Amino acid sequence: MMEAAELAELIRERTKSGELLASADLEAAIADRHIPVSGGATEPPDIPALIREAMISHPDIQMIPDDSGGAWYFSEQSMTVAYARLQLLKGRGPLGMMAEVIREHSRVYPRPVPLALFRCAPFSLSDDDIALCLKEMTGLLPYRDIAHLTTSIGNLYAYSTDHLEPGHAAMLAEWADVGQVENP
Repeated sequence: MMEAAELAELIRERTKSGELLASADLEAAIADRHIPVSGGATEPPDIPALIREAMISHPDIQMIPDDSGGAWYFSEQSMTVAYARLQLLKGRGPLGMMAEVIREHSRVYPRPVPLALFRCAPFSLSDDDIALCLKEMTGLLPYRDIAHLTTSIGNLYAYSTDHLEPGHAAMLAEWADVGQVENP
């Protein structure tokens, strides 16, 4: 009989390997292990109740919703919320992932994103992938708000025109790329 503690441990194990668990994954794991709800019930387990119990009794177990109404679970012992969200974004492919990161930076911080960021882990895109994504975004309606610019020293930045004006984005990119370095 698996209880909330065992379910939490299952989520922790998967999170250690860098994975998120979808609701369907948890349901399958519970069915595979014949996990009854606490108290030894012989009826099929109330899976949502068991998941809620695991989250309440183990605060490191977190859930993030996806755009389709589903839920993904992970442990904050091995993964931050930001990294978990990034893992979900990676599922959209490089184009969708880049666009959402660019939009978030423009909206939340507000600042343009140095495109060199996408070469680094956990994105790990090649220069060719980044260039191709920028080119594809230019012609696709869902990405009409994504714009890019080049600083005076030749580095590329991208921003969302829904959240930053072009002149402001250019000033912020120039400051980040050149001004801060020259004015310690």
